[in-house]
Amino acid sequence: MPSYEPEELLRNAHFLREVDEDDLKSLEAVLVREDFDQGEIILRQGTRAEAMYFIARGEVDVLRKQGDSPVQRLATLEPGDTFGVSELIQRQPRIATIRANQPTTVYRWDRIAMSNFMKTHPKTLTSLRFAIKSRHLARRLRFSWLADDEVIYGLSRKHSVLLYEGLTLPVFLLLGAAALAWYGLAQGGSLYLWIAGGMVLAGLFLAIWRWIDWRNDYYIVTDRRVVWLEKIIGIYDSRVESPLHMVLSVSISTDVLGRTIGYGDVIIRTYTGRVIFRNVEDPHAMAAMVEEHWQRVRAKKDDADRETLEHIVKHRLEPETDLPEPEEIEEQVPMPERTAPRLDGLARFGFKVRFEEKGIITYRKHWAVLLREIGLPSILIMLVVGLLGARLGGLVEVSTVSSFFFFTGAALIPLFSWWIYRYVDWANDIYQITAEQIVDVYKKPLAREMRKVAPLENILGTEVDRKGILGIMLNYGDVITNIGTEQFTFEGVFDPVGVQQDIVHAQEAFLQRRTDRERSQRRDEMVELLDIYHDQYASRNEERPTKSKG
Repeated sequence: MPSYEPEELLRNAHFLREVDEDDLKSLEAVLVREDFDQGEIILRQGTRAEAMYFIARGEVDVLRKQGDSPVQRLATLEPGDTFGVSELIQRQPRIATIRANQPTTVYRWDRIAMSNFMKTHPKTLTSLRFAIKSRHLARRLRFSWLADDEVIYGLSRKHSVLLYEGLTLPVFLLLGAAALAWYGLAQGGSLYLWIAGGMVLAGLFLAIWRWIDWRNDYYIVTDRRVVWLEKIIGIYDSRVESPLHMVLSVSISTDVLGRTIGYGDVIIRTYTGRVIFRNVEDPHAMAAMVEEHWQRVRAKKDDADRETLEHIVKHRLEPETDLPEPEEIEEQVPMPERTAPRLDGLARFGFKVRFEEKGIITYRKHWAVLLREIGLPSILIMLVVGLLGARLGGLVEVSTVSSFFFFTGAALIPLFSWWIYRYVDWANDIYQITAEQIVDVYKKPLAREMRKVAPLENILGTEVDRKGILGIMLNYGDVITNIGTEQFTFEGVFDPVGVQQDIVHAQEAFLQRRTDRERSQRRDEMVELLDIYHDQYASRNEERPTKSKG
């Protein structure tokens, strides 16, 4: 777990990004350091808000008690986080208890000093209000794709001016309906009133649809990734995201109106593409939040590497220190199979669209795709069987029964063959996620098989694309994975959001295994260097007495 000095806390805080160095040094001088032991209460729920706090070292739990219900842990905050600011700005009692869950160091920024600072730096207050609004919105929403311990720091919709722009047409329809109704009443024509009523219904429907559409688009920053959620009711549903460790740069683009009203685009560049937060409210605050958590992810990685090296050196200098042997650490990192196994027997020709075996997840296309494939032969088979039943029941008098049996049998054989061909074609197209790669198998019955493979380490971002009413209702669509300059698509899979999360989790596990292997390798290299150093040092000490005697 990293720790920060006061100047680092202030420099990395998203709401202080536009404050110059001299003012940051002045601010640092008014911060008060406080140390707490494990289990000690820092703030108590219901007390008056007198300060906000920066966490420099350790962790704290956010606890809340409501009525007679037991105490609930809302979150765990780590170095770099702040707490206490929401109640301070909104002038309300503390809504939660803050308790140190390990030895913790915080820096307190008192209310009076903070108020004086905000008077000369109004953008700081604007950024803090943006963060508070994000937290309140995140509490009201529930995103099923979030990991259990993943925390939302930034959450915003498009600026409300975009909503007003979208409501322009409905307003004109309502005004036109009012004018037409007035004219109809003056002329005594019911046709005009009927048209006006239709325009009113159309205007209201369009206004409600535009409002819901605006509310369904979100831009999100968590402690792990940046996410753009976009949803058009009944037509389109997608999620574009990128892990924070893939981010290369963050920039802002605004026009004259955006600078005047306070909205713009936040452009997040990754290795091969961009995630764009379009027309987001307060783009400077959102961009600063992305940069803060991007830098914190990098700092965590650097700190973990440094900890590993320090541990190795300490173990070499103090052999009695309890450190797992290299072999034990290697055993914690299982070596996965490098190729995906083939499906055989009933596993290949079942109807399951997702199954997992030996750590390998396999998907088929949704049943809707299967029904589309076998629809025509199924209809024809039912038609032929229905005709046969009608002939046997005497409803149809065509030729003799034996002749009718012969012709219907001759028709059913190719129809069943066609049906089986379509089903096998559906069953042969599979997508797999292994411990190291994603696999796309495309095979036509009695034809050539195509197998596409992409390593997990080359995945730079994923998208979910659900189009049409059926895609929304039946919960199926495409999962698009960006591999370099190309795209790798899982087409028509059930629960595409879940498939996307399987890919993300597999990639995270792969990166963690690779990081563990690299750390183990660095440890071995460090031990070897220390051995060489000790051998050289010892040999020189043995040579010095011999040379002095001569």
